[in-house]
Amino acid sequence: MFNSRFVIDLEREMERIGVSPEGIEIMGKKGKFYRIRMDNIPLKGALLLKQEALAAGMECALPWCTASLTCDSTSAILFGTERQFEILIGKMKKQPFKGRHIAEDLDKCITNGKKIMTVHAGDYKISMDSFKIMGILNVTPDSFSDGGKYMDVDSAVERAREMVREGADIIDVGGESSRPFAEPVSEQEEMRRVLPVIEALEELKVPISVDTYKPRVAEEALKRGASIVNDIFGLRNEGMVDVVRDYDAAVVIMHMKGEPKNMQKNPSYEDVIGEIVQFLRRQADFAISKGVDENRIIVDPGIGFGKRVVDNLMILRSVESFRALGFPVLIGTSRKSFIGNILDVEVSERLMGTVSSNVIAYMNGASIFRVHDVKENVQALKIAEKVKGAFA
Repeated sequence: MFNSRFVIDLEREMERIGVSPEGIEIMGKKGKFYRIRMDNIPLKGALLLKQEALAAGMECALPWCTASLTCDSTSAILFGTERQFEILIGKMKKQPFKGRHIAEDLDKCITNGKKIMTVHAGDYKISMDSFKIMGILNVTPDSFSDGGKYMDVDSAVERAREMVREGADIIDVGGESSRPFAEPVSEQEEMRRVLPVIEALEELKVPISVDTYKPRVAEEALKRGASIVNDIFGLRNEGMVDVVRDYDAAVVIMHMKGEPKNMQKNPSYEDVIGEIVQFLRRQADFAISKGVDENRIIVDPGIGFGKRVVDNLMILRSVESFRALGFPVLIGTSRKSFIGNILDVEVSERLMGTVSSNVIAYMNGASIFRVHDVKENVQALKIAEKVKGAFA
């Protein structure tokens, strides 16, 4: 009788029924709902946070120890509308017991989630107003998916050209396999593999990324035209942050538990998302403290790097948590073993699993997708982009 239905695009639907622009601006914030977890809040600050959250009409979930006064610090989960968070943030700025810091952290989390970012990589400026594809170019004999296919410069360059024609925005060149249980190669061997290819790719006029955790390899690659360092060790190796800074490169800071040769030996987490966020925040702050501009930082939660299947699935559901750090999020699911485990298929049959996982990650806030199969992922993400844009 009344044609009742759920509303997806609240502000557009209000406009359609004739709500005034002023009313849309006011009520739109009441229709946006956030759930935010915070850790390490001092007990007295948490009690004030609870009080002000309830006064704003929202909720603040605290553990029992805060009621029994048996903990010095605590975690909290807040949930409410954007407007309620605005009220809470304004009130907490005036409160003691780290109230101002709590308010600033909440404000940054919400603001970062809405930012459209631009990555500066050498002379390139890569806007995240649309998804970006990073095409994988492994010049290795032993990568899990395409090892040995592009070992000579000519075949590697031709493959890179093909990926650019298919829609790749970035080419990621790697000379050492990071598959589970892989053994490292020497600097000299890695440079022998990647440097001639990187030099030859200058003609493509797209940003070139070097997939390495070795500072010397990164520096020599940047000298030859690369403008991004894709570091699976997340700037943990001494000297890498200095190389990134000195060459005005962009950097992908990735989370990995352990290293390739041992990362998949019974990995476990108490709070996988919390641990990854904490690591990425710490390493991004470290990079900035060393002089790397924040617009040169990309974060990668490291799907498949020291993760169980359930961890990888949780990452795909939780991309917004990484986006709230204020940096573009790169996702690399391409042909990985968790897809094979779920679908019970070999590497050569993991395309559909890759595409579907990337679409899910995109809808949840990821910006950059590292893939082997460029054309198919571009097509799928264009559809997802149109669907998402229809409600922007």
